[in-house]
Amino acid sequence: MAQVTIYLPADVLEAARKCADQESRSLSAWVSTLIREATATEWPESLVNLLHHGDGDLAEPDDPPPKDVHTFL
Repeated sequence: MAQVTIYLPADVLEAARKCADQESRSLSAWVSTLIREATATEWPESLVNLLHHGDGDLAEPDDPPPKDVHTFL
């Protein structure tokens, strides 16, 4: 695995460490996931399944859209 050195402001580094800790992951693993997601060229499999098969837990919104949306444009 390659090693990379980056320079971050102290507050950004601290925020990243907290996020990684909350997910019980190393900082390297957490940053790696962010980079993979940001550079992905395909939709996540879970989203593809949801769109193709209707799998998932989608709830009706509490406030449905207005009947004539053009009046708001």
